[in-house]
Amino acid sequence: MAWLRGLLLLEVVLLIPVVADTLGCFHYGFAFTNPLSNITGNPFNVVSADECQMQCKNTIGCSNFGYYPVSGACYLGHGGVLYAIQGAIAGPKECPSLNPACTALPDPSFPAETPPQTMEAWPGGVQPTPLQCWPRWSDGLPSRCRNQTASVLEDTEDGWPGQCDGMVKIVDLRGGETCQTRCMLTPLCSVWAIESSSDAYGAAVCWHGMLGHNCSHNSNGIRPSRAQRLQHGTYRVLMQTVGVQILGLHNSFGGTVYGDWQEGAKHCKLECRSYLLCQYWQYSRVYGCFLEMPQRSAVGYPLTTTGVFRSVNRNSEAARDIVAGEMIQHNCVGEMSAIPTAAPSAGESQLVVPGISPETQPATAGSAWPWWINMVLFAALCLCLSVIGAAVWMGLEERAKRRARHGGNLRQAWSTPGHGQDPKLHGYSPAAQHGQEATSSFMQNIHMPQMPHFQMPGYGSQGPPPPNMHREAHRQTRGGRYF
Repeated sequence: MAWLRGLLLLEVVLLIPVVADTLGCFHYGFAFTNPLSNITGNPFNVVSADECQMQCKNTIGCSNFGYYPVSGACYLGHGGVLYAIQGAIAGPKECPSLNPACTALPDPSFPAETPPQTMEAWPGGVQPTPLQCWPRWSDGLPSRCRNQTASVLEDTEDGWPGQCDGMVKIVDLRGGETCQTRCMLTPLCSVWAIESSSDAYGAAVCWHGMLGHNCSHNSNGIRPSRAQRLQHGTYRVLMQTVGVQILGLHNSFGGTVYGDWQEGAKHCKLECRSYLLCQYWQYSRVYGCFLEMPQRSAVGYPLTTTGVFRSVNRNSEAARDIVAGEMIQHNCVGEMSAIPTAAPSAGESQLVVPGISPETQPATAGSAWPWWINMVLFAALCLCLSVIGAAVWMGLEERAKRRARHGGNLRQAWSTPGHGQDPKLHGYSPAAQHGQEATSSFMQNIHMPQMPHFQMPGYGSQGPPPPNMHREAHRQTRGGRYF
């Protein structure tokens, strides 16, 4: 129903956090060194990263800021080096209209020997940080893409095993929600699967994976009846990493899982594309697939080839075994694309999973209304219901008043005036009062004659009197003062 969809949309608008409009400007999980020491009150206490940025903009000598949402501390700084630290948000004093971090590529010197040299290899002077160009909520969590929502990379119907490690059972699906749609609408869900072997009664069980790695027949993961690997949004390749070893990556599956290294590299790349937190993937002829998994190990930032914090190895045996690899950036660039389970427009195809996807019917041309029309219809319906309710209430009030007036007139007509009341208002007069007193006195002085007792044979002591005695009593009554 249109009004129900409008109500649900209104609840969503009121309850969900606001999407931050600083795409590519802030660095989540990073801070700058060299805070300003000549500013009284630094760090300040603010309520948001935007307010901290405004504080920096209004402070002479400030070029960047660092904000900590948990404590509300806002550090103002100048220059310094960007470094990774959990729970921080960093950014410049002003956001550029078009951030080169989301569009530019590094020069051939990247990665360089030292952090400053590595930063200079990028047109914006800063190596892109993880998910820098991905939309986020105001609290920093990744939000959904506004255009490229989700696409299917691998499917068990196409021969993909789908037996992934790192899956979590989902037990809180809401009405009308499926295992597939929940994953497609959750940016950090890369794999969904349905299986029934783990349930004692054979019921279908839903599983989701943030990464869902090692999805081969040799895996110890679940045996799904249906599974898919998804990619949220789009991506772009920043650098090829063939012949170098990125330190800090985690091994997803071995080099003997697939028949040749090209097939293994293809699946390794798909795993990284489906996992929003993965920026690097590499495939080794000997050791197989390696991915960035921040929850297990971290890759040094920025990438450097020398020094104590070296994160790239160029001259090792492992580096020579790398036959495929990329540094990628997840983003939301491209034409508008609905999720595969959305109702298609005329002439479009749709992915329908029997028993899993919600049933949908092809929409006819011009049948889909914009959301604001639903909101207008919902508001009009609420207004009509309010007018009808007010009219009914006013009618009931008027009826109650008429009943009250009619009941008061009846009571006045049948009651005598009380103390302090005007007798004429109640239809009362002295003559009527005199008549009432006379009638009362008359009724009080009536004495019914006592009939004599007679005893007739056959009737006992209380038998009926003879007929002539009735006539005698009648004559006595008419001769008296009673008639």
